Amino acid sequence: MENEYAMRINQAINYIHDNLERNLTVEEIANHCCFSKYYFNRIFKSIVDESIYSFIKRLKLEAAAFKLRANSRMAITDIALSVGYSPSNFATAFRDYFGISASDFRKNHKVPVKDSYRDIAEHIANMKKRDGYFEQVDSRITIRHFPEMYLEYERFIGKYGDLKEAWEKFCNEVSLRHTLGEANKFMGISYDDPLITDENHCIYDMCVRVDHIRHVNAHTLEAGLYACYDFYDKLEHMGKAFNEIFALWMPFTRYCIDCMPRRLPIELYQSPLDEEGKMHVEICVPITESRF
Repeated sequence: MENEYAMRINQAINYIHDNLERNLTVEEIANHCCFSKYYFNRIFKSIVDESIYSFIKRLKLEAAAFKLRANSRMAITDIALSVGYSPSNFATAFRDYFGISASDFRKNHKVPVKDSYRDIAEHIANMKKRDGYFEQVDSRITIRHFPEMYLEYERFIGKYGDLKEAWEKFCNEVSLRHTLGEANKFMGISYDDPLITDENHCIYDMCVRVDHIRHVNAHTLEAGLYACYDFYDKLEHMGKAFNEIFALWMPFTRYCIDCMPRRLPIELYQSPLDEEGKMHVEICVPITESRF
């Protein structure tokens, strides 16, 4: 029963992510997951450790904060509308949540950096001081078109740095369900930017690609363009690579991140850890031609 509850709460989280631009009601989300409203509230909080109301508000505002940094040419008004806020209500809600205005957040002025991620901020700042930093990052990026993909997943909520044991358990469980071949690539989906989201609330899906869906926890990722960054390093450095894409590469290209539902950043694992503790991963970010 506990696993069934977790699966239905996963459905709720997916539904919220897919409909951030709408003013969702608890009744609508509960009905989507076949729960009564009051029972859903209790189960959601027991699993996610947040009330459904605070969870929806947090996701909306943190998604907006991410777009402010990643889509530098997108107007703040359009960002507000994309997460279901009127521009006036968004300005107040954003300042109340982050303590600064959306425009100051975009400029990266007065934004406190968490101690545990200070090295990422310093890395990006140091890269910006170098000549040709865009070319350095661009040389590691290939634009690729991915077909529609089916993924089975297991969800993790917590610190991204604590994923090692969860990945080991997931890989063992997958090997019992599938005869794995070259087509069954392992992938990861990071939903949150830990520079913005509280580390203990970050959502991550451990995934394996499959030919067809036969598991309750499953994603269908839509086909489309991806900017794929070739990463070969220790996994604790992956956060720097993600931020090189968003802060050093994307603002100077004709592309912007595609935030449409079912188009998610994915980590495509190409090799196991080697004796140096390094791994080959393609970090693939969904992109679209910029309209701004």
